[in-house]
Amino acid sequence: MSGDSKLSHIKGFFILHQYWLIRYFNILFISIILGVVCGFSMVLFNYMLIYFKSNMSTFLPYFISPLIAGLLTSLLVKYGHANRVMGTGADAYVEDINRPDEEYLEQSKMGLRRKQNLFSKTLATGWTYGSGMVCGLEGPGLLIGGNLGYIFSRAEKFHIDRLDAFFIGASACTGAILKAPISGALFCAELPYFNHIRYKSLIPSIIASTVAYFIFCSFFEFTPLIKIDTLSVRPDQVNYLYLLPLLVFFGIVSGLLVLLLMSLLRAFTNKLKELFETKPGLWILPFLGAAGYSLFLLIVIPFLPENYRNLLIGPDASFLNYLIRVFNASTISWEFLFILAILFTIAIFLSIGTMNSAGIIMPLMIFGAIIGGLFGVLFYPQNPELFVLLGISAFLGAALNSPIAAIFIIIELTWIPFLLIPASITTLIAYIFSGPSSIIPGQKNVIEKK
Repeated sequence: MSGDSKLSHIKGFFILHQYWLIRYFNILFISIILGVVCGFSMVLFNYMLIYFKSNMSTFLPYFISPLIAGLLTSLLVKYGHANRVMGTGADAYVEDINRPDEEYLEQSKMGLRRKQNLFSKTLATGWTYGSGMVCGLEGPGLLIGGNLGYIFSRAEKFHIDRLDAFFIGASACTGAILKAPISGALFCAELPYFNHIRYKSLIPSIIASTVAYFIFCSFFEFTPLIKIDTLSVRPDQVNYLYLLPLLVFFGIVSGLLVLLLMSLLRAFTNKLKELFETKPGLWILPFLGAAGYSLFLLIVIPFLPENYRNLLIGPDASFLNYLIRVFNASTISWEFLFILAILFTIAIFLSIGTMNSAGIIMPLMIFGAIIGGLFGVLFYPQNPELFVLLGISAFLGAALNSPIAAIFIIIELTWIPFLLIPASITTLIAYIFSGPSSIIPGQKNVIEKK
């Protein structure tokens, strides 16, 4: 090779390297900015949730609050023309991601309607959560973050792809509100597909999510969402030869239960849509579901022990923490856990099944914890709280077709790295046995070229 050729080759290498660095420095810079914006957005969102929860629980009886929330949601849909308020919010995120660019640009001309739906979704989730109905919080996080990312993609000076911006923004908000930055990014990268993960956006998404997480925790403590006594869940307390077949068995049971639950829930929602689509319209469904939820609380709550009423009135991470403490201190009968599972299933059908503005992650976590606890009491009584944690991961991974995110999320939520191997076994097996369907409609099948 001549001297000129070598010089040209070296020069070409440095030009390519410079292009690579400029490109990545640009997207990393945007990720940091989006992380800051999304972090403060989730801080404001969480304060709004606290406001709704404190006021509705203070001034309204527990069986009236859901009725008011459902009525407000239905009226918002009917008279505010905010159809995207209904449902988990994750389905709208998946729809935005998988919509072709040409169709998306055409829809984006209705910018006012998009902002209107986003604002309405945030409010509706606030009062649904505040009313005490079964409700997750990731839906508004996905929509708020995705739309903030979309705003960045429209600014010519940032030079960022629309999908990259959507993923980065959604990851930042989700990772912050769940206090799980890596899992938040993985969840957003897996959720739009049922056989694929978008690696292209993963690194900037994790950076944005981490920035947002630090900002959020600066206001709401740097603590794990699920607080575990590490002395009760330790590697040296595990008989691996005995545990391994139980992990496989629990994965199979979890996958089949998820398949059954998701099939029944989809059939229930579709039947309601079919009945009410024409008259009086789908807008009435949140109110009807909330009315059923109010009646359900009125009948059931007086018979529940006081410490377990939070399972149906405002279930969140605090109930998970309480459940794990109870398992650590004493034994719960399998009969009582079975009753709790049935009651919580009814609550899910009346809230999420009737298209109220309620996310799905926290309900799945709680349901998985109850089933895991039931399995642990029956088959691993020396340490049932281990299966409480594994149930969270298995049900999330199987129901949402997001096994990688579900495996990492249990580690981030507890700060216990030991859970990686048992959670991987149960979650992957549950994912396989639950089949290709998901509770989130519209997930895309990515066909790989041979």
